[in-house]
Amino acid sequence: MRPKTSLHEGDDRNLLLGKTSLVNELFVRSADDNYITARWCAQNELNIDFLWLSSHAIEKYLKATLLLNGHSSITSATNGKKYSHNIELLYQNVKRFAEDLLPDKLSKPSELDIFHWRERTPEEYLKHLTQNGNADNRYLIYGYDTVSEDVHMLDAMVFAIRRLICPLDERWFPHDQDGAPKFTHREHLLHKNKYYQKLAMPLDEIIRETKSSPKRDAALNLNMMFAPENFQHKLIRAGSAWQASILDRRVLDPLESDDSRTASQGIKIAQWLVENVKLPQDSVKGKIEESIRKAKNKHCLG
Repeated sequence: MRPKTSLHEGDDRNLLLGKTSLVNELFVRSADDNYITARWCAQNELNIDFLWLSSHAIEKYLKATLLLNGHSSITSATNGKKYSHNIELLYQNVKRFAEDLLPDKLSKPSELDIFHWRERTPEEYLKHLTQNGNADNRYLIYGYDTVSEDVHMLDAMVFAIRRLICPLDERWFPHDQDGAPKFTHREHLLHKNKYYQKLAMPLDEIIRETKSSPKRDAALNLNMMFAPENFQHKLIRAGSAWQASILDRRVLDPLESDDSRTASQGIKIAQWLVENVKLPQDSVKGKIEESIRKAKNKHCLG
């Protein structure tokens, strides 16, 4: 006879199911959309949105992982800092309890035919995304640089993190299944390093489909982490792209000019920008204000 589930055990399982459902709907669903759209942007050379959406997707996957493993997605328990969009800090805190499941390096997949590949650690790649795809850079404040392997490293990072969106140290089989094995999600993931749990979210639905579509191609073309074995990949143009900061060219450079007329006009533009556009306080706004002060002193413009 199958033993009855205790009231306490049933309540705990219902609570976990409720939390999992909320996390999937609030974080994973939109993260999958961001990830798929980021890949489409990369394939269509829309680099600013590729970098921003990549960072945004990873942020949500990391927060989902924290939440289902007993942590806050708002504040770091180690130093009390608010996460906001800080994917590097989020990753550090996920790594504290999941280091055994995360890659040491982002190496080129053997099946991927790509000429250029600069191997990075996950931390190095996330630093690159922070510099080029942070929330402020949606307005191209800092400029950007990106290379072909960035999208494939994104695939590797998403795969590594998305498979952690589960209570790692809870049993893989529900507690109330009579005679079920007692290994945990963590043990299962360690044993099967190509396995990830299907979450019934947009990425899972696209992988399950068999009919070709622009959305499915965007998600899976040259995606060696998630594409099924029978997916027909198509070659895309490789290369690199960069864009200098608009603030350097249009604001800071005129303020540093030796020509007083150019500097005077630059001061007016810079003051207008500071007064009417929200800028990062220390790294950008403070630098512009200091440059305005120097330009005024240099050209005796008061």
